[in-house]
Amino acid sequence: MLDSGVVWAVVSQPRLLVLLGVTVLVAGPIGVRLSPGRRHLGVLFVLTLGAVLAATTTTGELRPSLLGVRSYLDGFAHPAYVISGFGSSREKIANVGLFLPLGLLAVRLWPRPLIVLAALATLTFGIELWQALIGRGGDAVDVLHNTVGALVGIGIARLWKR
Repeated sequence: MLDSGVVWAVVSQPRLLVLLGVTVLVAGPIGVRLSPGRRHLGVLFVLTLGAVLAATTTTGELRPSLLGVRSYLDGFAHPAYVISGFGSSREKIANVGLFLPLGLLAVRLWPRPLIVLAALATLTFGIELWQALIGRGGDAVDVLHNTVGALVGIGIARLWKR
């Protein structure tokens, strides 16, 4: 069952709705170009990427802050912080699930697992940096969770291929 709080959180954010709308409009044309032989995978990848970006890069109230960026980057200087925060809450575990489908779909489109993993790790680093900049609170631990999610997705895709 869909929580009314989640529904309201989505419909009350115009930026999120616009990004989702644009994703739906461009998924077909871009998805087909990504994978002409397997169009459905390309379209599904674009839709999934758009949903992840909408969920992670928008905010209700924009509060730009360079202090947030510094705090985010400082998290990487303390490996114990990053590792000790792994799996520390449901939200953190949800971050694993957020990037799992991206890893699975990306490696099915581009069968270079290490390059896909590096690209998705870079994407999550950039998303968290953006969140820190807009005042949403980027977190180095989230980069680890998202990257692990991408790695699990890649692993599932590799097993699926066999």
